[in-house]
Amino acid sequence: MSQTVTVKNVTFGEGHPKIAIPLTAPDLSGLEHALEALQDGPCDLIEWRADCYASIREAGALQAPLALFREAVPQLPLLFTIRTSVEGGNLEISTEDYVSLLEEAIQSHAIDLVDVELSRGLKAVEELVPCAHENGVKVVGSCHDFHKTPAKEEIVDTLCTMQRLGCDLAKYAVMPQKEEDVLTLLEATLTMKREHPETPVITMSMGPLGAISRICGERFGSAVSFGTAGPASAPGQLPARLLAEIFPLV
Repeated sequence: MSQTVTVKNVTFGEGHPKIAIPLTAPDLSGLEHALEALQDGPCDLIEWRADCYASIREAGALQAPLALFREAVPQLPLLFTIRTSVEGGNLEISTEDYVSLLEEAIQSHAIDLVDVELSRGLKAVEELVPCAHENGVKVVGSCHDFHKTPAKEEIVDTLCTMQRLGCDLAKYAVMPQKEEDVLTLLEATLTMKREHPETPVITMSMGPLGAISRICGERFGSAVSFGTAGPASAPGQLPARLLAEIFPLV
C-alpha cells in the first residue's frame, strides 16, 4: 500500500491528484492580486515560486510575502520553491546561497513544504532535509529535464534516490520529444506506485504533448497536478478549474 503524506487538511497520495497553483508574481502587490484571483477557484496547495520574486536576494525579502500567505490563505499548505536556472527556473544562484535561502524559509515557520532540487548535490539535500523536518516542514525532492525524457530506469532511480535521502514527496518533470516519451514517464510513475510506494510521487510530462500526464495521475500514481489561475510556471500546465472538472471523470 502506498504511503501518504498529510499537510494541514490535505493528504497527498490518496484520491484525486491535489491541485497546486504556482504563484509567479515579481512583487508583493502582484502576489496580493494573484491570491485574490484564486480565492473562488479549486486549489489544494499553493506553490510560491520565489525565484520569480524580483527582490528575493535582498535581506529580509521573505518576510512580507510569507506573512501575506499566512494571513490570506492560512488554511492552504504553502510550498516554497526556488527554481534555479539549472532546472529551468529564473534564478542563477550558488548552491551555498540556495541552501541559505531555503533554510531561512524553513526556519520562518511560515511554510509547510519546501522544494529541494536534487541537482544541487547530495550534500545540500542531506543538509536541508533534516533542517526541514526539525522545523515541521515536509520536503519535496525535485528534478526537472526541460530538454528530453530520460529512460524509465533513470527516472525511477532518481525518484528512489529522493526517497532514500528522506524526501517526503519525490517529483520528476520531463520534456517529451515524441509520443513514446509520454508513455515512458507514465510507465515510470506506475512502477513507483507498484514497486516503490514509500512516498507519494509527483510526475509530469511537460508541454502540449505531455498534457495528458497532468490529468491521469490518479491512475498511474502521481499525487499532484500543477494548474493555473494566472500565468503558467511551466509549459503545458492546464487551468485549475479544468483539472477539477476532469479529475472525477478519469
